Amino acid sequence: MSIAPEPSTSRGEITLQPSYFSSSLYVDTLREDISTLIASFTKQYNESVRPFDLFKKLWADQGWCWLHLRIYDGRARQAFLNITERLFIERLARSEPAITRVVALFALHTFHNTQPSSSTIPIHAISHIAIPTNIYQDMLLLPSTLKEPRHLPLAPYVAHILCLMLDAQVFHVLPESNLNTQNPSVLPREVFAMDHQVASTTDVTGEPGSSTPKKKGRPSKRDKIRKAKEALASLERYVDKNYVGIPEGPSSFDVREDAEATYVGHTLFGQAPVGPLENYFVHKNELLAAVYSDAPDGPQTDALRRSNEAVLARLKQIDEMAAEKGLEVGGEGGEKTGLARVEKAVEELRQASGTGASGGILRLLDGAGMDVASC
Repeated sequence: MSIAPEPSTSRGEITLQPSYFSSSLYVDTLREDISTLIASFTKQYNESVRPFDLFKKLWADQGWCWLHLRIYDGRARQAFLNITERLFIERLARSEPAITRVVALFALHTFHNTQPSSSTIPIHAISHIAIPTNIYQDMLLLPSTLKEPRHLPLAPYVAHILCLMLDAQVFHVLPESNLNTQNPSVLPREVFAMDHQVASTTDVTGEPGSSTPKKKGRPSKRDKIRKAKEALASLERYVDKNYVGIPEGPSSFDVREDAEATYVGHTLFGQAPVGPLENYFVHKNELLAAVYSDAPDGPQTDALRRSNEAVLARLKQIDEMAAEKGLEVGGEGGEKTGLARVEKAVEELRQASGTGASGGILRLLDGAGMDVASC
């Protein structure tokens, strides 16, 4: 059903937007109110009272009878009615206790049938209740599930209300709820957070950062300068904590022969990776032993040669791509590093000579691809 266009509100009049009713401000609060209604009914219900009379008393005492007067704007009212009925329907699921489902059915029937039908100013109303087919089937079977002695008096009331609603054809049956066919698919869709609820921040040093409230709008020039100073101070604390002087060996610039030059670096650079290096050598030796366990020209040796050629081809491709952009890859260490050394190591594997004869690239840490005499 389409909603007729309405005039805009006058200056100073507050109108709730439809998104308010799908937000946590309304959804979470209404869910708590529904739980309170169910808990009150469960506490006061016994076999000697008339169930629907008790429900109507609680409905009026807790102020539910005034709920329809909450909003008058057509667009917002449509969202209000759909979301409210949807929250009642979710308590009709089979996973809910029997008495909870009964109260939810009473509430859905009462809320839908107490929509204002006549007033001086027409108020928007909906004629159908959208309900997923799986919950619809569970609702139809509700009277047959009330088998306990305490629940038996509820069955006639539930059956009567279901007959009234089915005869009025108020249900608009949707696909199953796990297909997310309703809009919005999940409630609440918008989650409200107060301005002062700012998540705790942590800088790179692991220490809590500033928790000043976030201002609205674009940051001012003063705020940008303050954030830049905080970032710089955080970086300085990180450097002071993690960077140390690392010995570099004898310096050619120091007149003392026993002097050692130092450079500033991360603490990880000052600790040789002895454990990982030893593990690498162990696994590499096991691999090479398995490769050369058969004949020298066996399939394992051919696979090793092909893998060396593939790595070399890939490195050449990377070098060509870097040259196109005016960059240089792996040339900082002279003949001890870079593409030239990898080519020599692969060539040693081809010629079966030198350190790389039994592994090629896998022997780079052993000196493959280097002129041992010049080292």
